[in-house]
Amino acid sequence: MSGNRLLYSECLRIYEIEESFIESLSDVGLIHVIDQDDDRFIEYDDLSDLEQFIRWHYEMDINVPGIDALRNMLGRVQSLQSEIERLHSELQFYKALQ
Repeated sequence: MSGNRLLYSECLRIYEIEESFIESLSDVGLIHVIDQDDDRFIEYDDLSDLEQFIRWHYEMDINVPGIDALRNMLGRVQSLQSEIERLHSELQFYKALQ
C-alpha cells in the first residue's frame, strides 16, 4: 500500500474479482486506476464505490454499462431529493410569512 492508494494486485486478491471487471469499470470512468512506475493503484476514495459495484455485478448480475446507468440514475435521484428538500424549506419560509 502506498499513501491513500491500494495496490491493484491487493485489490484483486482482497475482493476476489477478475482484473477484467476493474478494467471495464476503469474504461467507463467509474473508478480510477493509477499507473505509477511499475505499479498500479486504486485510490482509497474509490473503494466504497468499487464495493458497491462488486455487489451489483456479482450478486445482482448487473453488467458494467448497467452499473454506469444505475450510478447515474442514483446520482440524479439524490440531486432531485436535495432539490425537493430545498423547495420544501422555501415553502415553509413563505408559509411562515402569512
